[in-house]
Amino acid sequence: LLSWARRSIHDVHVGGHLIPAGTTAYVNMWAITHDEKIWTDPLSFKPERFLPSTGGLDVNIMGSDLRLAPFGSGRRACPGKALGLQTVHTWLARMLHHFEWLPSPDHPVDLTEVLRLSCEMKGPLFAKPIKRNTVRFQ
Repeated sequence: LLSWARRSIHDVHVGGHLIPAGTTAYVNMWAITHDEKIWTDPLSFKPERFLPSTGGLDVNIMGSDLRLAPFGSGRRACPGKALGLQTVHTWLARMLHHFEWLPSPDHPVDLTEVLRLSCEMKGPLFAKPIKRNTVRFQ
């Protein structure tokens, strides 16, 4: 997972190394989010690592904390960030409210990742939604 390319406009020294003007550089977001110096056991699925109430890190997902920047950062941050953050809770709540979600009996859950344009599941996630008997208030 690489962020958008950046090109240096001047010669610059970083960590004792010369970066000549005109050099194209990429930020390796996958490496940042899998750095064992920052994240304990980074290859394990542990969503509680983001909950300060369970001893996890208090990480700002809005892009200013580069330990985890799901929407990128700076002037090239995702333009849909605000819309996504405002609506994903509603979508998820409605799906959880209206359906019970069960693992597919034909396709076991496999959380293996593969690195393509972004980090994604190696295979699709199959689930069996069962419509709940919900009461609607008029």
